[in-house]
Amino acid sequence: MGFLRISIEPNKRHLEVDLSEHPWIPKDFDGLGGLILKEKELIITVKKKVEPKADEWSSFDVNLTNVTALINGRVERYSFKELYHINRVYEVKRQRMQKLSKLKPKTSKRLIRKYSSRERNRAGDFMHKLTTRIAGRFKESNSGAIMEGLKGIKHNVLNRSKKQNRKLSKWSARTFQFMLEYKLKWLELPVKYVNAENTSKTCPLCSGSMASYEGRLMKCGKCSTVTDRDVVAVLNLQMRGEGFPQRALYELIERDGLGRK
Repeated sequence: MGFLRISIEPNKRHLEVDLSEHPWIPKDFDGLGGLILKEKELIITVKKKVEPKADEWSSFDVNLTNVTALINGRVERYSFKELYHINRVYEVKRQRMQKLSKLKPKTSKRLIRKYSSRERNRAGDFMHKLTTRIAGRFKESNSGAIMEGLKGIKHNVLNRSKKQNRKLSKWSARTFQFMLEYKLKWLELPVKYVNAENTSKTCPLCSGSMASYEGRLMKCGKCSTVTDRDVVAVLNLQMRGEGFPQRALYELIERDGLGRK
């Protein structure tokens, strides 16, 4: 690592940074990314070429209030309730600010920008901490991630009731996937996306069609297996990602009690 020279005013002023004095900068990076110069800090991003590989795979199903994961053969859940609360609190605040727009339009716009910025910062902080914790676990087991291919999904579902659209607008699945993916790739761990169609409606044992049974439970009309819908989703994602035959996870389900008849 050497010196980074940043022009502040062309041919007049510049900022010189000795990268070797900052231990948080990796020594094995391949190049510099974007630079963000603020009043009291300089944010430096770096790039590194990697060849991702994994000893095993884990799958994720991202919902509105939680993430369900199949990690090392066991189902784990990570709550999004705090994030949902953050979004809801600032949504109410924005609604109040919007009511001011007729009387004080400038004040209303200023306050909306202010609280929108706070919401992004708080939500971003939550998601960074969560994905960093998960990435750390994956590094320990040298595991890759299998996730749903969700590109464009909001566009396909945001045509329902106003209340439902409001809920879906807070869905942070793509943000979660983006943050986890780049952190895993930095750790040289692979990420693959698979078709998410009917992952929560297809029986992971016999491929039969599943229907709502009680609460979050789904029941197969063919083999009568009853399982939590999020568990059904991660099992199907796992099999699609690894190319397993349909009954490959039968022993796993029986051993850990993930389904019952």
